[in-house]
Amino acid sequence: MAEASFLTVPGSGEPTRPFAEVVDGARRALPPVFPHEADKVMVALDIDGTVLTPRGASHHVRAGIRELAAAGAQVVIASGRAPEDEMFDVLDELGFTDGWVVCNNGATVLRVSGGGVEVVRQEFLDPAPLIDSALEAMPEVVFYSAVPGAKRLLSAPFPPGELEQGSEIIPLERMRSTPTPKIVVRAPGMGREEFDRAIHSLSAADRYEVFVGWTSWADIGPLGATKASALEWLRSRLGVPRDGTVAVGDGTNDIAMIEWAFFGAAMGGATEEVRACADHVTAAVENDGAAAVMRVVLERCGADGAR
Repeated sequence: MAEASFLTVPGSGEPTRPFAEVVDGARRALPPVFPHEADKVMVALDIDGTVLTPRGASHHVRAGIRELAAAGAQVVIASGRAPEDEMFDVLDELGFTDGWVVCNNGATVLRVSGGGVEVVRQEFLDPAPLIDSALEAMPEVVFYSAVPGAKRLLSAPFPPGELEQGSEIIPLERMRSTPTPKIVVRAPGMGREEFDRAIHSLSAADRYEVFVGWTSWADIGPLGATKASALEWLRSRLGVPRDGTVAVGDGTNDIAMIEWAFFGAAMGGATEEVRACADHVTAAVENDGAAAVMRVVLERCGADGAR
């Protein structure tokens, strides 16, 4: 059987670290007042750079998700991906068959159960002001609109290897007039830092949530819609106490949820900007940093069956 291959962020380059050592670091960092009851716990996990490598998810990650759910904790997948961005292939890889999924950086919340998917909450933005101001500042940019239930709608081809499957090129005017939970702005010819400055300087930037990735790629969402806002809505709905919330991530789009969580962990592959917002910096994804956090939560709840 061919080895799985996922389009995700490259490795961090972090040297190999023993899993026991990574777990010990997370154990020391977990607050002493963290609950001992699994049903008072919510663990939010980013996907790319957190639980997924190009080769897929590790045994430790899959076991952590499975054991937390079996113990009664709420495991939430919280991603910038749209449902159309191989989200369900990733959920299969994680062994995630029953629970809550935050997509589009908080603009969309899904309930996955019994093989079915329900859209529970969704917010939309008007893309026209963003598109117009982006083109004025950066005429060569291309756009991807994550309209629910549609193919990936692109204004022009993206660089090879990005968004090739299930994509459709549409007229820009159609994209401007179609509300969407998320629009991506991509500037292939710009460096990441130059692009970051340009995208945040757009005349329309203050009308949206703007998250720049690890290349000249920005996810743009409705103003006020973040992973943190969606998780807080979900926490209240599920009755999870504030001191039972955990979030693990590595990107700028994870900062809000890391700061929101009672115990927020940044991955070892995260930038200093993300690390500075965290209560704990765990190992990089290739060293199972997120799995180590899950392991110590299981220990605290007396349910450490993951091996």
